[in-house]
Amino acid sequence: MDDRSSIRVKAMAYLPNAAGTHHAVFKAADPADGRLFHRLLGGGVELGERSPEAVVREIAEELHATLLEPRLLGVLENVFTYDGELGHEVVFVYAGRLAEGDVVPPEGGWYDDVGNPMWVEWRPVRPSPSDEALPLYPDGAEALLQVR
Repeated sequence: MDDRSSIRVKAMAYLPNAAGTHHAVFKAADPADGRLFHRLLGGGVELGERSPEAVVREIAEELHATLLEPRLLGVLENVFTYDGELGHEVVFVYAGRLAEGDVVPPEGGWYDDVGNPMWVEWRPVRPSPSDEALPLYPDGAEALLQVR
């Protein structure tokens, strides 16, 4: 679990499939209330590391794949509650493609993020009102992806 006692800097990626209709997301549940959500893939920027380097490293750790040509889409500030605790992060959101292509199966799959299992699945790039889409985090990501 992340230490949420201070503001965290993160780097996350928008990873569309080859058709450009869906993008890969982490699906999880808040332990406090069980609510499901989607989150862009990526994670913390380490001390001395720049955000483009961090997003490449994080995608390698999470998907065991190589992120090519990360392009900054924007920076989001996310204040949230997770597991009953306040969190605050500044997130650099990048778009890119994977050297290996669509490494996530169409039905989704389990991945090992440095010893932590994580479920990764595809989310429509432009969810329709009839899609009962889970919330996408960080806050503001959905709007940012629509103007990419």
